[in-house]
Amino acid sequence: MTDQQAGLSTFSFGIRRLVLVDSAGFCYVEIPVDNHGLILGPGNLGKSSLLNSLRLFLLPENNFKNSRKKFAFRNASAGSFYTNEESYQHYFPSQFSFLIMEAENPAGTHCQILYRDNASQLSYGRAFVPVSYDQIRPLFWNGDTEDGIGQAVPELSFSRLSEALKKLSKDTRLVNDPAKLKSMLYSSDLMHADAVRYSVLPLGESDERRVQSLRTLILLLFEMKADDQAMANAVASIIEADKKFVDDAFDFNVDDFLNRHEQLKHQQNQLNRIEKERARFDKLSRDYDAYQALLGSQQDFASFRDGLSNALQDVGERRKAAVEAWNEQNEILRHVLQGLKQLEGEASALKGEIRSADRRLKQAERYQKDGELLVSQYGSMTLQEIKEAQKEELESKQGHLAALKSAAQAEIRLEQIERKKQALEQKRDSLKERESKQQWQLQNQLDEATAAPLRAVDQRLMLASPGEDLDADSKATIEAFARLFKPTDSGFDWFDAEYPGQPARQNNFADQYRHIEGELNGLEKERSELADTAHKEHDRPVLIERTEKEIRAIEKDLDTLSRYPAAATTLRDATEEKEAAEEQLAKLEEKARLEHDAQDAVQQKVARAKAEKDRIEERERELANLSRSVGTVEHRFPFLKTVELDQSLEIEQVSVAAFDDVQKQLDDLEEHRRNILDHLRQFVYLGVHEDAEGELQKDSPAPSVIRESFKSLSDLFAGMAERWRVLEEQIAIHNETVASYRQALKSNHEHIARFEAQLNRELDGVQINDLVEIRVDIHTDPKFRNLVEEANNIDPYGNQLQSDAFYDRLRVFVADFFGEQGGSKRLTMDKVITGISYRTRKASATSLDKKGQSTSTTALINLELVYRLLKRVLYPGVELSFPMVLDELASVDISQMPSLLERLGKQGFNLFSAATHSASAEVIYLIGRHLEVGQMRTGRPYSPQRTLVFWGGAEGFTSGEPLSHWADQTQNSLLEPVDE
Repeated sequence: MTDQQAGLSTFSFGIRRLVLVDSAGFCYVEIPVDNHGLILGPGNLGKSSLLNSLRLFLLPENNFKNSRKKFAFRNASAGSFYTNEESYQHYFPSQFSFLIMEAENPAGTHCQILYRDNASQLSYGRAFVPVSYDQIRPLFWNGDTEDGIGQAVPELSFSRLSEALKKLSKDTRLVNDPAKLKSMLYSSDLMHADAVRYSVLPLGESDERRVQSLRTLILLLFEMKADDQAMANAVASIIEADKKFVDDAFDFNVDDFLNRHEQLKHQQNQLNRIEKERARFDKLSRDYDAYQALLGSQQDFASFRDGLSNALQDVGERRKAAVEAWNEQNEILRHVLQGLKQLEGEASALKGEIRSADRRLKQAERYQKDGELLVSQYGSMTLQEIKEAQKEELESKQGHLAALKSAAQAEIRLEQIERKKQALEQKRDSLKERESKQQWQLQNQLDEATAAPLRAVDQRLMLASPGEDLDADSKATIEAFARLFKPTDSGFDWFDAEYPGQPARQNNFADQYRHIEGELNGLEKERSELADTAHKEHDRPVLIERTEKEIRAIEKDLDTLSRYPAAATTLRDATEEKEAAEEQLAKLEEKARLEHDAQDAVQQKVARAKAEKDRIEERERELANLSRSVGTVEHRFPFLKTVELDQSLEIEQVSVAAFDDVQKQLDDLEEHRRNILDHLRQFVYLGVHEDAEGELQKDSPAPSVIRESFKSLSDLFAGMAERWRVLEEQIAIHNETVASYRQALKSNHEHIARFEAQLNRELDGVQINDLVEIRVDIHTDPKFRNLVEEANNIDPYGNQLQSDAFYDRLRVFVADFFGEQGGSKRLTMDKVITGISYRTRKASATSLDKKGQSTSTTALINLELVYRLLKRVLYPGVELSFPMVLDELASVDISQMPSLLERLGKQGFNLFSAATHSASAEVIYLIGRHLEVGQMRTGRPYSPQRTLVFWGGAEGFTSGEPLSHWADQTQNSLLEPVDE
């Protein structure tokens, strides 16, 4: 696109306005960019951020990942680039953050709106709407306030905004896909308004190379002070984009080229190594044939192993049955022995009972003999009477003993003796009266049937006398009472009480008289002793000892009397018990004899069952030893565990001899297997065979591994002729690749020279300041030029690999050219082109000078070059109105400012720069308008951290042009006429 073509063009593309909402340190800022302008404000305010935000609109991105490469936001003070997170949070710090660019093109005016997208990290979205910004400003800022500064729209959100935009126009678009963004931003279909509705920079061709070239140029427009390398990268990108076909792109992967040569060389060496090992393979084949012949021994082993398993199972079942039979007989024997033991226990118990009965008999006989002897001493007195007499005697003796031991007790005892004597004398008188009534005793008036049960209860009942004959009623009553007793063999039962029968007896009144007289004499004697001891103290101990002996004798007699009544019963019962126990003992002894006979028979069965069990257990031990031997073989040859069999060996054929035969065959098989493994492992060691999983290095590789390895080697040696043929074809193909790479190096070297010549032809007649001639020199790496010359000296045709010398020189080039950098060694245009320099000539000079120019002159030359490069990627015939950022205007010579602004205007660029208030008035005047962005703050911001506001247009000098030429029409009402 020449200047003349641009002037005649009717296809204009321009950026008119830039708006930031709650972004880049501002609450709301709105600046026009459709003419030259200077942004004024304090340092570190965010002025540069305003201008740099244009990159977000012009590049087809949707996130800040790898933002250094995408946007190159530079921290000038730190001399580094901002991180992804820093850049993102700077432009999109909140949900109220929006960036708007108003642009125009042949289809009309439109706005592009960027918003924070929370769908993924560091992402942002875009909205396109075909209206001017004046129509949508109320959605972002409320300017209708008393101070004229305005305030935030509290209900601002993306959802409300998208609804409002869709109501404004049905052509509103929300786009996030980078491919779709490229087609919209760079569309050049000028004959269709819908296609270019949102186009900003129409490309001549929309392929990726042109898009990448445009990206490089856009970043240059924002950093016109970029170094030579940045310009060199831009030139390299344009050269690639300028090629006719994509396949012509210069992307020489040296690594792949060298690696392919190494692969082919490695294959050639490998085939040579394989050929050297053919003799070893022949030995392997012979061992493998023998090995295959003996493989049947594995089946024999598996058959023996399963037969052994069956035999073990069978013998186990037989042993179990034999043990059960043996245990059964043992159980029977145990029951027999247990029965014998029980009989012995019962017999022992009976013998104990007999001995106990004997002891009781002897004791009862002694009690009876002593009792009879004692009773005989009392004549006709009853046992009860004898006991009472004994007790009275005991009490008397105890009282006498107490009296002997105590004088006080002696006095008491003497009184007792006197009273007792009186009582005995009265008893003697009563006895005389009873003797006179003896004829009327009840036993003399009642028959024996009535008297016997009453006598059994108490003899005294029958010895009692009423002193007269019984009347009929009394006699009938006594007889009725006697009939209540039930006669038994031994006496009478009174309900559940038993009374032994008693013989009839008569009162012996003479004995009773003698007994009373004896007691009276005894009392007198005791009284006399007590009276005498009061005067003879030396006799007291003897009397006390004697009295104590008498007390012990009485107590013994009382004990004898207490045992005497039961002695007869005990004799009878003990005798019966002894006789019954002796009878039972005789029966038990007969039963024990029969049990002993049964014991002998059962013991014979136990012996036979044990012999059978021992025989089976011996066979089981033999099989167990064979099983351990089988386990040892399987441990030696683990692969045998997986061998499948057709039929198990018969149980009867499982023997030590059969196992020995199988084991010998296995030993022969193992010897051949080890020979095979030695060969295979040697092939692995030599690199002839691959054992990636290390299976052959195991102690016992599986037979399938051996089989597959041998087959692989067999196939390998059988196919050697074919592999040699394929290798020769691959070498020929690689040599053709060498030829194509040689041609690519040569053609790209020539293409760079042609491109340099084209640029210089376009610069013919271009004058900048006092320079009348400008020439561009594109510098390529000298190592690249040497590589091109080296490649021209080889002959790439044939079926033999190129000499190692060529590849050695290529490796030296890689080492020198790429140095220590990691990653793929790809030879691309940006690595080949190392820099751009200018040669200039002034009107007074005759030759071109390589000496560098001033910063402003260099910027003008760079601008001219960028302009020429940009024409190559844009669609022909379009006119641009595009902001060009020159961040530090102070570096430009003030005398060159007019020519700079004039040239920028002709080329379609609007100079935009940022400066502090220290900028000279002359610079401000020359640029024409300026924007004071740090003066206004709102009291109602979106976020308290961001309160700065600027909108309403620029200030400046008209230079005679009408105000409508550059002022913001929204503030025309502020420009009222003033009377001077």
